[in-house]
Amino acid sequence: MKEDTHSGSVRIVMLLCWILSLAVLMIEAVDGRLNSTKELDAVFLLLWLVLEAESILKLKKKIAKEGFRETFKFNGAEMLWVILAFISVIVMLASQSGWMRWVVLLRGPSVLRRFNDEKTFEVIGEMIVVVLILFFVVPFFNIIAVALSAPGQIINVIPQNIDFFALNYVIHDTAFLKSFLNSIFITVAGTLIGTIAMAMAAYPLSRPELPFRRGWMVFYMITMYFGGGMAPAIVLMNALGLMNTIWALILPGTISIYNMLLIKGTYEGIPIELNEVARIDGASEMCIYFKIILPLSKAIIATTAFMQIVNFWNNYTSSILYITTNTAIYPVQAYIQNFMNRNPMEIAAYTPELLAYWNNLKTAYLLVAIVPVICAYPFMYRFLQNGLTVGAVKG
Repeated sequence: MKEDTHSGSVRIVMLLCWILSLAVLMIEAVDGRLNSTKELDAVFLLLWLVLEAESILKLKKKIAKEGFRETFKFNGAEMLWVILAFISVIVMLASQSGWMRWVVLLRGPSVLRRFNDEKTFEVIGEMIVVVLILFFVVPFFNIIAVALSAPGQIINVIPQNIDFFALNYVIHDTAFLKSFLNSIFITVAGTLIGTIAMAMAAYPLSRPELPFRRGWMVFYMITMYFGGGMAPAIVLMNALGLMNTIWALILPGTISIYNMLLIKGTYEGIPIELNEVARIDGASEMCIYFKIILPLSKAIIATTAFMQIVNFWNNYTSSILYITTNTAIYPVQAYIQNFMNRNPMEIAAYTPELLAYWNNLKTAYLLVAIVPVICAYPFMYRFLQNGLTVGAVKG
């Protein structure tokens, strides 16, 4: 009983030491000012000593009991960790370089393997998920806090001395609102065109009776993996007369071969007997597609449509490549980038109060640009939840 309790305590201590070691490395990676500070180095060294000592003692017992060859056969990764960890600490102390310390990741499999009961493993998985969520959520709350705070405040995730000047300036910026409307049009038009085209192109590819089906698949796969590059794309847009037009921001991104293959996989998961029964009843292919196939595939189509929405809304590259003079059709991402590249003193010459709010203004623009995707997500979540796994099992 005591031995079991001791074993359980050891594995919990090892797990905490490993997680804390990763936390130290992530803190240093996120904040460059903390890179290789003496305090964090001391914490990491202490955690390393615990992990290293436990590994050495465990391996020593196994070697004494089973022999070196058998121990190396089943614990080779842990032996490798002992050697590399020792080398990494020497490098850390000698050169003050922290990159070798990421070898602590190799200790993970040995630590987690001890938690082989399902409930404990679920708890560990949930802890990791929470940490990952925090890495994404905290920066977002920081943007909100900076956008709503008065200038000159020390801000983390909670607004300090709430001030709506920056947000009020952004929503009354007519040029920004014009770019916002441009992005809405680009996103809606591109998503509709792309989703309809991909959904209809995927249907014949999913039918085994399609002539030269393998050749068509090879053609599509080549276009997915290989492209001509930026220069041919610009030449093509110019030859088509689309340069400096809003369609240059829409048409190149309408088709995603990856999304089309996702839809194709879902079509193939629909029982072929449904098509055969419909044909016996006199239904045409168009009727079968719109009355049977599409209703059964709405989850994956909604999922790919949401992917298209995100891609079009965040697309910044197309405006750089294809828009050289007509800045009136800039999407919101290009407008924000141009604003951030401006000299604050140049703007302050006309509106002096903006100089103090410069950082607040930048985050306010980012906050308003993020809002549409955040608002769209709750409506699409039901489809996303089903669409990412639909077609995984054919029945």
